[in-house]
Order: sequence, then C-alpha cells, then structure tokens
Amino acid sequence: MGFDCFLLWFNQLQKEAPTMLKHPFYKYSFFILLVVDIAYALGLIIANSAPFTAGSALAATVWFVTFYWVPVWSAAAVIFYLRNKHINKIAFEWLIAVVFMALGNVLTDIVLTQLFDGHKSMGVFVVFNGLLWGSCIYFTSIFIENKKRATAEKHALKQAQLATLRYQLNPHFMFNSLNTISAYIHTNPDLADEVLHELADILRYSLDTAEQQQIPLQQELTIIEKYLNIEKARFGDKLQVNYHIPNTLKNISLPPLLIQPIIENAIKHNAQQTSLILNITLSELPNGVKIQISDNGKGFSSEVIKHGHGSGVGMKNILKRVKQLGKGKVLLSNNNGAVVTLELTL
Repeated sequence: MGFDCFLLWFNQLQKEAPTMLKHPFYKYSFFILLVVDIAYALGLIIANSAPFTAGSALAATVWFVTFYWVPVWSAAAVIFYLRNKHINKIAFEWLIAVVFMALGNVLTDIVLTQLFDGHKSMGVFVVFNGLLWGSCIYFTSIFIENKKRATAEKHALKQAQLATLRYQLNPHFMFNSLNTISAYIHTNPDLADEVLHELADILRYSLDTAEQQQIPLQQELTIIEKYLNIEKARFGDKLQVNYHIPNTLKNISLPPLLIQPIIENAIKHNAQQTSLILNITLSELPNGVKIQISDNGKGFSSEVIKHGHGSGVGMKNILKRVKQLGKGKVLLSNNNGAVVTLELTL
C-alpha cells in the first residue's frame, strides 16, 4: 500500500516536473552551486598546495553532482510539489532540505570511496553536513523569495496608488460633462451628441492607458483637445487655449493623463472668469521636459503656494502622483494668473 502511494506521488511529480522546472530557482541555483563547488575545490587545492589534476576535476564534479546539484534540485522539486498542494510549512520544508542534503552527502561519500582508494568515509559527519548545508541553502532561498515578494508587492501597491490618484480626478469632470450634455440635449442635440462622443473617447483612453507607463505626447494632446472641446461647449468663447510646443518635443513620451488634470484644475477655479486664457508650454530640460500651464485667472493664494496645494483633491493628487512616479516635481507660482510648472525626467 505504501509503495503504491509512493508510485502515485512519483508519477504525479513527473507530470508536474516540466512546469516546476520553469521556476527561476532552478536556473539561478545551478550556477550559484557551480560557483560554490569550484570555489571550494580551488580553495582546497590552494590550501594544500596541491597541483590541479584529472582526479581533482573528477572529485569536484562528483561533489557538484551528488552533493549540491541533485540533492538541492530534488528537495526543491518535492517542496514545490507540496506547495502546489498547499502544503507549505517552513519546518517541514526545512526538514526536506536537510534530509536531501544528508542523503546527497551519503551518496557523495559512497561514490568518492569507490573512485578514490585514499578517500576516508565521513561517517556520521554526513548528518552534520546535511544539517549545515540544508539549513543554509533553504533559509537563503526563503530570504531571497521573501525579498522578491516584498519588492513585487511594493511595486503593485505603487501602481494601485497611481491608478487611484488618476481616477480620483474624474468625478468632478464627469459631473460637469453630464451636466453639459443634459443642458444641450433638447436645445442643441448635435452639440450634446458631440460632447457625448468626446466624453466616451476620453473614458476609453483612460481605460486603455490604465496599464501603460508612458504614452506619446501627441496622443495625450489629442485627449486634451477632446477634453477642451467639452469645456468649450460649456464656456463657449470665454475659453481660449494657446499651445507652445517645439517640434523637437513632439515625439517624446510621458505618463498618461498627467497634463489634463492640471488644465481641469485651472478651469475649475476660474469658472467665473469673463474670459479665461490658458497657455500650454513645453520646453526642453537637460534630462527631461518642462511643462507649464498658465492662465490669466485669479492666481494661487499665498497659502496654496506655501503648501503646494489647496483644500481640494485636484492639485493634491497631482503632487502625490508625480511623487509616486519618482521622476519629477511640481512648482506653483503666480504671474498675472496661476502658473503650474511640471518638470519631468524622461
């Protein structure tokens, strides 16, 4: 009965082996163990002032195959198999590593005894060797796994925070856009239909670029133009937009939906202006680009300039997003109106 269970487990292990062997552990461990074996062999040769011979090479090969490579990969295969079955107790995995390393040491001892007449059996020392090497290799692997997992989780959290900051800016814009459509749906249905299509394009763009780190500037400008068309439907000739973008910068890429929220913030805080003029200016920096959005509105209060943002979520989220990206800064100032300067490292 016990032998049948072993055969069943072994057959299942064989089926899952190709998938398990794709795990990065196997690739990295092979080369690391090879380096350790070579370093150990060279260390013994240097310490004993012995010449490098064919026998030395054979002994080093035996050590690598029977003590390092086969036991480590075998232990890993069993551990990964058990993890796939949701059995992942650290103490149990450690015991597996120690047992396989001890068995590998026994096998190494037997092979070396058969190949070399002068080889002395290690006896019970194989247990100590298995305990030492099994513990070192297992806990080093666990440390590396945990570190990689923590890095991946940190990256995922950062991406989630960036996505949250992007989508927090949308409700105010959505509310105004729907109000505009509602206002014109009976009096000017063609304009309402146009605004609805522009809004749909912006929302589709927001979804399509959700996973993208960079998009072409021209693509971003197209969406900004669609957004401004919606705002012009609300404000008419009151809103004027001027672009100052040199040809040398038209092919750059930048994070998606980074400029639009700044423009939205400027329009929102100057909605009562008789005439609002927006200037969108791009200029080169030694290692990036400077994006400046200025208006002829009421400007920022001294408190907003001091803290870098007001009480609303708009500029707060822009600042947080740029900080999360880790490659830029936002500066607020006044010059016959509000000026937002975004410096990005590309």
